[in-house]
Amino acid sequence: MSHTNKSLISNLPIFIKPFNLKNSLALKFIWFLIFLITILDLGFLIYQFNLYAASIYFINQYEKKINQLTQENRILEVELAKNSSLVNLGQYVQNFEKSNKIEYIRILNGTALAK
Repeated sequence: MSHTNKSLISNLPIFIKPFNLKNSLALKFIWFLIFLITILDLGFLIYQFNLYAASIYFINQYEKKINQLTQENRILEVELAKNSSLVNLGQYVQNFEKSNKIEYIRILNGTALAK
């Protein structure tokens, strides 16, 4: 049995050349890729910060505009309530004039009033 075990093991010399990365073109290429990816990531990071800052600026501007429109809406609601009150009704009625003669005009399917 021991003879069988020895036959399975190869005694041939196998030389594996160690991979020298010190001055190889592959190492330079790897470093170039790392540098390129780092530069691209930094550029993307700056772009994202720019978008984030612009978004915050526009949100603040929209909030100011919403507050301004809300205040204008409240003022208009108060003015509408004042104008539609019965106290001001007398002022509106003064502009009307009394009609002495009423004339009716016949139209095909209805009646219109003329002064």
